[in-house]
Amino acid sequence: MVATVVEAASLAGRLESLIDDFRRGSVSMKADDRRRLSETARKLSFALETPGDTIHRVTMAAFQLPLVCVGVERKLFDVLAGVEDTATNQELAEKTGVDPVLLKRILRYYQAFDIVSQPGDDAYTANNITRAFTTPGGHVAPPFYLETIIPSAIALPQFLRENGYVNIDNTNHSSWQLGHQTDKSFFPWLEANPKQMELFLQWMKLQRDDLPTFLDVFDVRQELARGSTDSTPLFVDIGGALGHQCIAFKKKYPDIPGRIILQDQQGVIQRVRENPLPGFEGIETQVYDFFTPQPLKGARAYYISHVLHDWPDHTCVEILKNLKAGMTEESKLLIDEMVLPERGAQWRSVQYDIIMGTSLAAMERSYNDWAAIIDRAGLKIQMVWKHTKELDEAVIVAILK
Repeated sequence: MVATVVEAASLAGRLESLIDDFRRGSVSMKADDRRRLSETARKLSFALETPGDTIHRVTMAAFQLPLVCVGVERKLFDVLAGVEDTATNQELAEKTGVDPVLLKRILRYYQAFDIVSQPGDDAYTANNITRAFTTPGGHVAPPFYLETIIPSAIALPQFLRENGYVNIDNTNHSSWQLGHQTDKSFFPWLEANPKQMELFLQWMKLQRDDLPTFLDVFDVRQELARGSTDSTPLFVDIGGALGHQCIAFKKKYPDIPGRIILQDQQGVIQRVRENPLPGFEGIETQVYDFFTPQPLKGARAYYISHVLHDWPDHTCVEILKNLKAGMTEESKLLIDEMVLPERGAQWRSVQYDIIMGTSLAAMERSYNDWAAIIDRAGLKIQMVWKHTKELDEAVIVAILK
């Protein structure tokens, strides 16, 4: 317990030293320990806030994403990360094409939020946050969220006010339509906006880079592979986009006989056939709309990842019933989604829950939510394999009743 000014100053000094150690990369720790320390530090920061601190932090947070988008668009973060020591404002202005007066104001903002480091009056350098925005995900996510996701979030208070504060469960009547001033729902809107569709497809893959997947915990050999042959439909990825999960499955289990099949809509499958990702060789493709009965019968695993959270409950039941039509006694339906705890949900997962509501009139779900939907579809839960703590993610194994 910090009891005196001296002790508080001493603790602050130790924390500052620890920050420097992490920034230099001189501290090594396990992922769980890093996560716990990060969460504790975040909660300590909140606990120390005055009312004025809190009000300013929350109300002015909306400026951070637009300003990061400017840095991404002008490749400022890439330029700064490529500098061996430090760079001046003028040097960065020349390399990015941003007016020096404007750039100085942007850099001043960045350093206040640790997006860049400023060791001198006119000296800027990259840190771990800067470098995050030099990664593929750091290039894709900011413009995708700013242009696609945020308009419906801004419209949320007005939409709820005008609609009696009821839960949003109508895909064709939500804050999405209000925010984008459109009569289209999320996916038709993306199809009409190719740039945003491309960002969406990229982000769907990149957002989980470096995180565990169901393949890290699910026992494929024990649960799926026994007695399989080359003709066995082994793994069917429904709505699997460009096939990243099929490729990962094949790479991890190249010795298990069986067919690996990617199913998606016509436009996606056509793109995959014309320009397959590296490692896609040997994977089959099939055009399939999950609003129709599953045409591929008797697969060992029907895998559907982060698709059902795009839809309200009644639609999920419809989709699951269609998938059930292809299942036999040997089949398992692998539902890879967030399974929110009743208490202590992670900050990443609750943000996705709100995004699902504002963009798709859908939601992330708890175990009880999933159990109810699965039961209504005529299936039952056999097992739940948790795999990504940061996002409360798990693979729910459902079988025929």
